Amino acid sequence: MKMRKLSYLVSIASVFACATSAYAGSKPKAINYQEASEFERSLLARPAAAPPPPEKLYVQPANKTEPCKLPTTRDQLERPNFRAYWDGECRNGFAFGLGRDIAMSDTHHVEEITIHDGTGGDWSAPRVDYDFVNNMVVYAVGGSQFPSVTQLAEKMDNSINGFNALQTLSVIDGQGNGYIIQSAAFNPQRNYLLTQNYGALAFKFSDNSAAPVVNPNAATFAIEIIDPKTNTPGGVAIARYGNGAVAHFKRVNGRPEPVRLPTAYTEHLQAKYQEIATATASASATLQRAQQIEREYLYKACNGKGSVRGLDQTEYTKICTWRDQFKEPYAVASANYQRQLESLQQRAATAEQQRQIQQQIAMQQYMVQQQRNQQAWNDISQANRQLQQQTQQTLQGVQSWQPPQVQPITPPGGNKVICNTIGTITTCR
Repeated sequence: MKMRKLSYLVSIASVFACATSAYAGSKPKAINYQEASEFERSLLARPAAAPPPPEKLYVQPANKTEPCKLPTTRDQLERPNFRAYWDGECRNGFAFGLGRDIAMSDTHHVEEITIHDGTGGDWSAPRVDYDFVNNMVVYAVGGSQFPSVTQLAEKMDNSINGFNALQTLSVIDGQGNGYIIQSAAFNPQRNYLLTQNYGALAFKFSDNSAAPVVNPNAATFAIEIIDPKTNTPGGVAIARYGNGAVAHFKRVNGRPEPVRLPTAYTEHLQAKYQEIATATASASATLQRAQQIEREYLYKACNGKGSVRGLDQTEYTKICTWRDQFKEPYAVASANYQRQLESLQQRAATAEQQRQIQQQIAMQQYMVQQQRNQQAWNDISQANRQLQQQTQQTLQGVQSWQPPQVQPITPPGGNKVICNTIGTITTCR
């Protein structure tokens, strides 16, 4: 059996919690497409080569006396006290048909339900891998040729942070492009990843929009470009917030700085997101082949009649009841998660009520201020009208003023001239 390494990226995306305030201060600088795509192009320019196909290595099952080559890996062959068992048929010296590959050592225990074609390996065959040490189950169906594959990994994570069931759906095409969806039973966030050029570049879309919005300034959706070799973001990023605001960033010395991306580049990132949705749309139907062989094999192996020579019966039937150990912690975690969700929903509702109250208060204050402004304007207008009336009256008074008519002075006695002579002097008036 071939062990497969899977990486889990379930951490919350970088949160640009204070980014909206940066936008309020000043208008971000616009950058062109060339500058926006610089980091992406630098990662794609790295030398990249397709991974080599798996080595064709085999082990003779400990429970078989006839030649029966069973596929294995170098990692397993090098483990201390490694032994393998094949619960199936053998044909032409190879494992054949539906069966279970049981591989054990001092440090690992993995089992694979699969169908062997009797030629030593069939990449396109459906398989279900159980890793009992790492609490993981992987359903996989290979494509027409390596590395094309569709697989769903389920990991039971019982860490100090509590129990959770993590899922990673992966679709790898023939060119080595990966389309990945990561989710968790008790975390509302989902991560969508697209890896290109055999893992040289990754686009990451972190969606937390299913969570109740408690803080409207917290990011609910983020787009980042990742360097898979260092698992660090770079280049540009986009964040959408609970209040509906959208912000663009460029990382400078590891810190996001506000910018304005060109529409052509935001459409380019949106197209990458759509690629993930398109590539994974038929994954569920493809994986039904693996789920079907699991049902058929477990029906045969778990009826109490099966066994493998040289293998303890408890080990042989472990696959039948292995999931039972997670029922109780799953139920406890589910109940805790529901309480957390209810608490968040209450907090979100309270926060929304407070926002509405604040908006109402702000609106009332605005209306009061508007009324005050209107009253002040009315007072000014009235005073202005009074002044205009007074001015008009004054102007009218000035324009209608005429000088008074002065009557000529009539001397007493009318128009008669009276002369008086006293001695030699005569006076007339």
